[in-house]
Amino acid sequence: MALLDPHGRTSNYLRLSVTDRCNLRCSYCMPAAGVAKVAHDDIFSYEELFGIARAAVSIGIDRIRITSIGG
Repeated sequence: MALLDPHGRTSNYLRLSVTDRCNLRCSYCMPAAGVAKVAHDDIFSYEELFGIARAAVSIGIDRIRITSIGG
């Protein structure tokens, strides 16, 4: 199964963050106004992130980047 973006390009890459407090402010994942902080219980557990990664691989993702930059 090929994953296509709105421009018809194949997507095979996934970025997972293990924190909601990234301070890099990359334009592709953080709006200029920022995002509201969430409670610890509302953040995916490592087991849930692993499940997401496993599901992504099953549909064609072959590169996964784990980020953990905190602010």
